[in-house]
Amino acid sequence: MLAKVISGATIGLQSIPVTVEVDISTRSLPSFTIVGLPSKSVEESKERVRAAIKNSGAEFPSHRITVNLAPADLPKEGPAYDLPIALGILIASGQLGTNIENSLVFGELSLDGSLRHTNGVLPMAILAKKKKYKALFLPAVNSEEAAVIGGISIYPVTNLISIFHHCLGTVPLKPYPHTSFRKLKKEVVAEFDLMDIKGQEQAKRALEISAAGGHNLHLKGVPGAGKTMLARALPGILPDLT
Repeated sequence: MLAKVISGATIGLQSIPVTVEVDISTRSLPSFTIVGLPSKSVEESKERVRAAIKNSGAEFPSHRITVNLAPADLPKEGPAYDLPIALGILIASGQLGTNIENSLVFGELSLDGSLRHTNGVLPMAILAKKKKYKALFLPAVNSEEAAVIGGISIYPVTNLISIFHHCLGTVPLKPYPHTSFRKLKKEVVAEFDLMDIKGQEQAKRALEISAAGGHNLHLKGVPGAGKTMLARALPGILPDLT
């Protein structure tokens, strides 16, 4: 049986749709293969997905499982494909009879089936709105960030069991309310204050020019010269994000 779940890949600050296709063949020896230029972190999702499905009380199919991440010519990185792969396996194996092709799904799974904080939430929410998907399923800890994008239903997922029951209609998830960017924005204190750094006058002047003009900055020097410390102090003199 074939199942399709829509996810996304973030490249820089832009996200593009990625279709997670899962096929389960009962006429072959048990195996689990991911194709579509997956990185090492995506390859490792096989073990996370396997453990998460079993620890959530579902059955992991003992058949040949093939996962295709399309488009196949785009390199896939990061653990955000864990949740769509797990849902695809549950749908393809007949344990979850639902169609979520009009939704965008992403998130990293823990071995116990819970969802971990996953990077790239805001570009993914913008993608979901741009492509007019009806819903966005993502880790609950990322919900507030995604909720700054209006016009789309944000569903916070705490674990694999919760989205399983939501798809079955037994315990529906409640959409996260829309949050204004002003409310989300909090005072951020830099790890280091530029005024506390002694010396490095030329480097500090370069940081000030870069922050004031929005220029790129390249720090180069021997280990221990203070590059990392200067970089960690830079957010303290940057203007607020828009």
